[in-house]
Amino acid sequence: IKLTRLNGEIFYLNYIQILSMESIPETKIRMTNGDFFLVRESIDHIIEETQGYLRSVFAGNVMAEA
Repeated sequence: IKLTRLNGEIFYLNYIQILSMESIPETKIRMTNGDFFLVRESIDHIIEETQGYLRSVFAGNVMAEA
């Protein structure tokens, strides 16, 4: 998913590796390897982006099988 660090740098994060998220007031994302990222996006936004990505993946798989 596409995210923005506090300094404005855009990066992409593998949502599968997310262990937890905390709003402090920026969003702190803790990864399964112990690393963490501070980002501008809200937890709700990150969840919506992840759900949207998953919907598009599953829709693509369904279309390919039809």
